[in-house]
Amino acid sequence: MTGSPSTVGRSPPAEAESPPQASHSLSLTQPIRWLGFWAAIVLPAVYLPVLSLGIGTHTGAVFLGLLGCQLLALLAGHQYKRP
Repeated sequence: MTGSPSTVGRSPPAEAESPPQASHSLSLTQPIRWLGFWAAIVLPAVYLPVLSLGIGTHTGAVFLGLLGCQLLALLAGHQYKRP
């Protein structure tokens, strides 16, 4: 076939290569999942002392803040050590 381009010896197009950011983001997900997993385990132990000692007039806000942190930790650590 005259005029058809040859693909022998050519490297694959740039879009076929994996971007370097993919490996970098994968290296960050494991520590974030680890931290979320262990925070979800430890945070409930903090609830009782904080709520029993009280934080003055801000007890409700502190409780809601702890609850929000608990939900974020559960979301972040949900996939920790799963295949």
